[in-house]
Amino acid sequence: MRRVRVLLLGMLILLASACRVDTTIDIHVEPDGSGTVTVTVVADPAAVAALADDPAELVFDDLTDAGWTIEGPTVDGSGAMDFSATKRFENAEDLQGVLSEFIREDRDDITFVDIVLEKTHAFDRIGLAPAKTHYEVTGTLDPNPSPDAFVDSFLPDDLDLSNRGAELAEERGDDSTISVRVRLPGTESTETGEEDGEAVVWQATFGADELVVIDASSTVEDILPRVWALVALLAGLFLIGLLLSRLGVFAMAKIRTPKGRRRRDVRRRQHRAETRAEEANRPRRRMLRLLVVDVHGVLVRPTDPVEGLLIPLITGEQPDADAAQVRELHRKLILGRISVEEFWADVGLGPVAEELETRYLSSFRLVPGLHPFLDRMRSSRLPVAAIGNQPRAWGDRLRRMAALDDAVASWMVSGEIGSALPEPALFEATRRRMSVDLFDCFYLSNVPEHLDAAKELGMATGLFVAGNEPAPETEHTLVRGFEDLLRSRGS
Repeated sequence: MRRVRVLLLGMLILLASACRVDTTIDIHVEPDGSGTVTVTVVADPAAVAALADDPAELVFDDLTDAGWTIEGPTVDGSGAMDFSATKRFENAEDLQGVLSEFIREDRDDITFVDIVLEKTHAFDRIGLAPAKTHYEVTGTLDPNPSPDAFVDSFLPDDLDLSNRGAELAEERGDDSTISVRVRLPGTESTETGEEDGEAVVWQATFGADELVVIDASSTVEDILPRVWALVALLAGLFLIGLLLSRLGVFAMAKIRTPKGRRRRDVRRRQHRAETRAEEANRPRRRMLRLLVVDVHGVLVRPTDPVEGLLIPLITGEQPDADAAQVRELHRKLILGRISVEEFWADVGLGPVAEELETRYLSSFRLVPGLHPFLDRMRSSRLPVAAIGNQPRAWGDRLRRMAALDDAVASWMVSGEIGSALPEPALFEATRRRMSVDLFDCFYLSNVPEHLDAAKELGMATGLFVAGNEPAPETEHTLVRGFEDLLRSRGS
């Protein structure tokens, strides 16, 4: 890199007689280690006149080519002139190279300003202390360099000062000064300089024999890394605590869990259950172990007692009764939500309830051939279970009135369990009471919706049609009366 001599007018201190030239080197360091070097020269009229008749003759092309920003020279009314040049450095290592541009490129043995900038960063490993950035500037300033060090090609060709250095050095004045100002981030400290509130300053008279020792340092603390370190530390401690608590809970659960309820035992039971389920899902031969019949339609008629018996009976006694209200009350009754007494009271027939109930239940007709069929089932040791949508009180009375107590092994009605057909609860309750698998049950009804629900549960199904009743199209087995069912069993 070509060196240039920024301190153009600084050589006037060596070349001028009885002149005053003040030169300031300002080094400004920014927090990231970069910064600027600004050289400012202020010369009195005598110094300007000793250098050249016209300051415009001074040429600074090599400075601008080297990256310096020039301001001036400017001359006031008295003839005094000031001049400044600024150049930026991008990191601490570049500062020394910028300062070295003061010296002629063929005179490397001359050191006018030798300053080193060091930037170090310290961070506590566990984050309890703030992060610190330390800046330190050290070096020397020679206020009495050789005049030849500043002679360069930026002077006019007809201005030859190479032979005047020694002569004018003997005549130089003692008032010209050279200053170095260092501004560092944070609060600065120094042992050899003076603090002026903004920077640390070293000042010497140009031509003095003693070197000026430069030292300045500062430390900047950054609390943000400490905060993040503490956050990370707390998060780590929380995670460790969470893991330890989880481990402790797992260990305590392991210790307190009785044998047979541990995860391994549960997995074994699940495996055995899955194995049994697979075996249960395998096709197997159906064995008829229970005959399930619908009370309304298979044991007694009519199939729909509400429309066929109950509403006509109530409207006969009370013509202004609301049929829709009767249906809603009957539904609550068969689900066990209201009692028989509440039902008759709500329809407005409480005083004659017992008489009407007897007339209602006496109106049911047994399906022809019912008792002989049940006798054959008992002799064949095939139990019969009845299910239907009835309140329990009416179911018990109907069973006694029809003399079916001994013939039917199980009588399960909706009012007893709170669920009505075609919901599966009646089938499940019968299965549990009779201790059989629904796969081995045959369900007989003349209501297709009830048969569909039973088939979904795995039961064999048959649509019961008595006598010469028309048979609807159905996918269920068609059973025409009890005789047809007996023939199909080979009885």
